[in-house]
Amino acid sequence: MRTAALVNAGSLSTFALAPIAGGASSWDRVKALTSRLPDLGDVLVLQGKLDLPGPKGQVVRRESWDAAGLLEEASHFIARLEADGKGKVEALVLMMADEPLLDEDLASLILADYRRYRADYAFADGYPVGLAIEVVHPRILPALIALATGKSLPLDRGWLFRLIQKDINAFDIETVISPLDLRDLRLELACDTKRNTLLVERLLEAGVTDASAALALIPERLGLLRTLPAFVQVQVTGGCPQACRLCPWPLVGGDVLSRRDFASHDGALPRDAMPRERFAALVTAIADFSGDAVIDISLWGEPSLHPEVEGLVEEVLSRPGLSLIIETSGLGWKPGSFARLASRWGERINWVVSLDARGKDLYGRLRGPGYEEAMASAASLIALFPKTAWVQTVRAQDNESELEDFWRGWRKETENVIVQKYSAFAGFLPARKVTDLSPLKRRPCWHLKRDLSILLDGSVPLCRECVRGEIMLGNVFTDGIKSVWSAGEEQHRHHVERAYPAPCEACDEFYTFNA
Repeated sequence: MRTAALVNAGSLSTFALAPIAGGASSWDRVKALTSRLPDLGDVLVLQGKLDLPGPKGQVVRRESWDAAGLLEEASHFIARLEADGKGKVEALVLMMADEPLLDEDLASLILADYRRYRADYAFADGYPVGLAIEVVHPRILPALIALATGKSLPLDRGWLFRLIQKDINAFDIETVISPLDLRDLRLELACDTKRNTLLVERLLEAGVTDASAALALIPERLGLLRTLPAFVQVQVTGGCPQACRLCPWPLVGGDVLSRRDFASHDGALPRDAMPRERFAALVTAIADFSGDAVIDISLWGEPSLHPEVEGLVEEVLSRPGLSLIIETSGLGWKPGSFARLASRWGERINWVVSLDARGKDLYGRLRGPGYEEAMASAASLIALFPKTAWVQTVRAQDNESELEDFWRGWRKETENVIVQKYSAFAGFLPARKVTDLSPLKRRPCWHLKRDLSILLDGSVPLCRECVRGEIMLGNVFTDGIKSVWSAGEEQHRHHVERAYPAPCEACDEFYTFNA
């Protein structure tokens, strides 16, 4: 069976070209794999902005690639090969140039199943992302192009399977199932970011060179998976226009309805304010340390009350690698703010409007006054940010009877509806949870592995749930991001060892996952 390969290097970062774990780069390792796979002949390399040293085979360069572009170029590649008179290409292997742990034996197994069952598409399932190739038959390329054309689908990991899912019954699919399902760990073994590259280096240094070694080591060394902070919540103001029943901040933040952390009686900034200049230094430190991260400027308090909130947005989105979430009550925004932000940043801003109820009476009981303004803000954000604005309700005993009305009502306006699990903040709030969705087997907390929560004065509690300050990790302004992050390593290790300190032992947020 004549077999060709397409190596996607179109969005390669410099991490894929640097030596890893004292050895070859990711790109060099993938090139070597193309020369070892059985029966693999011609190779097409899709390049983007980066020049790749010594690629073998044909090269096509574009400034940017999407799914339709890749599939069209694959079709042209197959046509050129078959015009040489050496026979039809019956298998096209797809691989990413920044996945250095692609496994040769697993690839051979996928190809063998593909050939044995004469499949249209073959892949592996249950393995961490970055270990397995994919295979498609050239005969389905026209159908895939039709599914992708006009959609501007990005070439993120898993794009091909998601595309095939759009008409899954039209294709014959074969799957190699992992003997151990590690999908719940959400691993991406790729040299695309500083965070993922660090993980790959750790695994290589621990002896992982193939899929079987990865499956054996990862469950036994879960501590290796805590790399760099990916989600950083920052408190930028202490005041709120509402004292919400389902939130702990009114109980720990003082008179939150009166707090305005940006003007004392003489007009001076109080000691613990978060002015734009201080926030800018903070996000610069985060970007330098993590490389990429999601910044949420809504830890406690209403971000609309910050006098320079539009400037805070600029500070985040002007730094490459950082993305932004704004969680808001919808209250307190200056006229024109939403339109100005949409005009400048478009859908680079992710919005979550916390409503908790659709009807005015229940809204008032849970959140207080402001119903009309909140609903108007939600409608405006949905219109201006149709893909990245969400409405949210916390699911609790207090509003369970109207949950379906909230869901059905807002689904008429947008697909972006969030039903958030109620948190009692490790016993700080009353138990109002409707149902228990926690997994039977407890894993180390996602938030200790990925998140940082930074208060107005720069102090960092163990996590967002640690509202009583039982465990503090330090202060980002005096100790630095690296020191504060390192201080959480011991607590994460306790979770790996199934020893849960207070407040963790009473917390059920360990399985919830932020952006």
